[in-house]
Amino acid sequence: MKRIVLIGLAISLTLSINGMAQRNRNEFSTIFNKEDSNKIEHGGYGSFGFGYSKINGKDALLANFKAAWLINHRLGFGFAGNGFVNNLDKKLGTQDYYLSGGYGGFLIEPIVMPKSPIHLSFPVIIGAGGIAVLPNNFWSNNYYGPNEYDIFFVVEPGAELEFNVVKFFRISMGASYRFTNGVLLNTPDNEAVNLNAMDGITYNINFKFGKF
Repeated sequence: MKRIVLIGLAISLTLSINGMAQRNRNEFSTIFNKEDSNKIEHGGYGSFGFGYSKINGKDALLANFKAAWLINHRLGFGFAGNGFVNNLDKKLGTQDYYLSGGYGGFLIEPIVMPKSPIHLSFPVIIGAGGIAVLPNNFWSNNYYGPNEYDIFFVVEPGAELEFNVVKFFRISMGASYRFTNGVLLNTPDNEAVNLNAMDGITYNINFKFGKF
C-alpha cells in the first residue's frame, strides 16, 4: 500500500513540474515583470555641491547641481550644471575684472558597488557653457569690448568617492577634468584670455539626497 501511495505521489509531482515548465515556456519574460526576482529597480537623486579649480590660471569657485535617474542602483542618467567665478581677489591689470559663467548638460554616471558604505562613481558631463569678462563694478556698468563673452563645448569626466551616510543621503568627494574647444576673450587691458582658460581639473564635494 505504501509503495502504491509513493508511486502516486511521484507521478503527481512529475506531472506538476511538467505543467509548470510548460506554462513558463508559454509566458513572456518582461523587464517590468513584478514577479521576477531579477526585475529592474529604479531610483533617483538631486544634489548640490561646491568645487575648486583654476580658470585662466586663477583660483576659481564653482557651485554645482545634479539631478539623475538611477537604474538598478548602478547607472545614473540626468542633468548637471555648474556656475563659476575666478580671480576672487579681483586684482589683475590696470582695471579689476574677473571671469564668470557656467556650463552644464547631459550626465552619465556609472556606480561601482553602490550598496557598499564606501564606493566609487564615475560621472561624465557632456554639454556646453558660456564665459564672460566682467568688471569689478559690473553691476553699475556694461560689458567691455567686442569679445567680452564666448560659448564653448565641454566634456567633463570625473571620479568620486561616495559615502552612504543614511539610506537617503550620500556625500561624495572627488575630482573631474574639463575638456573644452577653447574660448576667445579679451580683457579690459585688450589682452587675450588664454584659449584653454576653461580646461583643467576641479576638486569637489557633493551632497546627494534621494532614493538610491
